[in-house]
Amino acid sequence: MAILPVSANRTSTPLMNQRLMFQLNADQLALQRQYDQLSSGRSVLKISDNPAAANRALGLNRTIDRGNQLVRNANSTIGYYDSADSALSQIDNALITARATAVQGVETVNSDDEREALALTIRETINSVFTAGNAMFRDQQLLGGILNGGNAYSYAENEIVYSGRDAVGKTMLGGGDLSEINATASDSLGTNGVFLTGEPLGAALDYDTRLVDMRGGAGVAPGAIQLSGGDSTVDVDLSNASTIGDVVDVLSKVELEGRPLSVTISNDSIQIKYADDLPGTLAIQDTKGSTLASDLAISNPGGLKAPPLIGDRLTPRLTAETLIEDLAFGAGVDLSGGITIKQGSKNFSIDLSDAETVGDVLIAINRSGADVHAELNQTEGSIQLRALRSGVDYSVGENGSNAARALGIRSATEITTLDELGRGRGVVLNAQSEDLVITRPDGVQLSLDLEGAETIDDVIKLIRNHPNNQDTARVLVGLNTVGNGIELQAPPGANPMSIRQPQLSNAGTRLGLIPEGEIEAFGETVGSVNQIAGVDYMPRDAGGALDTLLRLETAIRDNDVAEIERLQVRLDEDLDRASRTRGKIGVWTRNLQDMKASAETNVIQLTEQLSNEVDADLATVISDLSQRQLSLEASMRIIGQTSQLTVLNYL
Repeated sequence: MAILPVSANRTSTPLMNQRLMFQLNADQLALQRQYDQLSSGRSVLKISDNPAAANRALGLNRTIDRGNQLVRNANSTIGYYDSADSALSQIDNALITARATAVQGVETVNSDDEREALALTIRETINSVFTAGNAMFRDQQLLGGILNGGNAYSYAENEIVYSGRDAVGKTMLGGGDLSEINATASDSLGTNGVFLTGEPLGAALDYDTRLVDMRGGAGVAPGAIQLSGGDSTVDVDLSNASTIGDVVDVLSKVELEGRPLSVTISNDSIQIKYADDLPGTLAIQDTKGSTLASDLAISNPGGLKAPPLIGDRLTPRLTAETLIEDLAFGAGVDLSGGITIKQGSKNFSIDLSDAETVGDVLIAINRSGADVHAELNQTEGSIQLRALRSGVDYSVGENGSNAARALGIRSATEITTLDELGRGRGVVLNAQSEDLVITRPDGVQLSLDLEGAETIDDVIKLIRNHPNNQDTARVLVGLNTVGNGIELQAPPGANPMSIRQPQLSNAGTRLGLIPEGEIEAFGETVGSVNQIAGVDYMPRDAGGALDTLLRLETAIRDNDVAEIERLQVRLDEDLDRASRTRGKIGVWTRNLQDMKASAETNVIQLTEQLSNEVDADLATVISDLSQRQLSLEASMRIIGQTSQLTVLNYL
């Protein structure tokens, strides 16, 4: 803490005064800085005080702020998890109660009043699950989608409609990864489940097909290839190609030894040959780093294979932009008749005559008014339908044409197996006699033994090929042209056509030709035919816990033991689903608590490092402050003494 020396005799008075004032100002500034350190507790108050320490402190501050934010995120998310766990616990308890009630409904003989009491118990469990499904945390749905601000479930008469979205929120909780903060209704309650997955539609390759969509979505990587006619080679850069049409355009302009190439596209392949159709060497291989020729299956190093070179199995994945005319591997499909969706007692006719792309079909279905959500199944290359209304049956059928079948979404077809009928309970057959007897209007009987029949098509063939059904009065059989079900037609006669299921068989009921509780059905004359139009033999459940509970309530009131037993299995699945989701939330909570503890520990350690960089040592500051005060006092005394000097002081 040096003090400027007292001026020498030969120093001018102005310079002496200037040096003394500089000393005084320096002492005052240093003293003020130490006062600031003492009051703030910091040794580094601005970057210039200690640039190296300040730079380290800035980095530490950023890391500490990030750690504190992670802790805040964790605290908020833990609250979300706790609320979700509470809602799932309520669902678990309700399903356990429902399971016990279902057992009581099956294993004991109950009076009407007892069945009503059991049904009311199921109604309470429905309300409990309904309430839990609409539970919220900070104005956001716990199970109905993070973006859904209102109720995800609502009552519509005795049915429940889901209007939520399976949106998942994510937050930064550590490790650089985003963590999910909510479960979905699909995960926990099975709501918004797929009730119908269609058949693959077989999109065809065309000029505008994107390379990334080819090979079933595996894609084709753009690159460079080398072509040779035997004597010379040509390098072709296709790294900027985005569609198969771009590849065709470039390769079609290539000439090998004066011979132009011909490149064509078929439904799932590309063909390359010489335009003159004459033989010759046509070698194609990838350049270094490229896989284009291999991806297109046209690689032919050394020209060992004679042209034409055909790269096949390039079928593109199904997208919303896929043209209707490109479906069925290029054959196209006719959607002019439209389709029918049956939802409970309601029918929705959907006009698809203006649809040009698969996306147009999805939009038409989603805007039909039916509580159905249509989407693409990218893996299977098909359309799949989700049910949004619990407590009703769904089916998708024709509207006078074959549009539903062409789209692969007709829910009841000839390939439906007999084991699938009756909601998976199958068909009961007579061991010693016929299972169905059809009596034509002219009195001729067709006795049918379904032993060995496995599908609806097998049943249709048994009727169609019956020895007594080969004349002009024969019974015509096929699927209904509107909706679903089997239709029988015959020329009118003295009596209406009838179909009967003898003894213990329930084949007629399971096939939808005989109403529940009856053993026989009769035809009606419509125009020039007498017909029996069966109902849908393969209705689909909406699925999910609420759908199960709504059906269970009805089954208990109707004393439908077989249905109650079927729903017991579904209740076990629903409970297992909800419990797994709750377990997942528990794992998330535990992991989050560990990450939070780690973040808090890290913040403490970083704060300690920051303190070492910028915090002042109070004992040192106080000591320096005392010395600086003495220095200031000394400077002021010297100034006072020198200001009183006269010429006598130099004598």
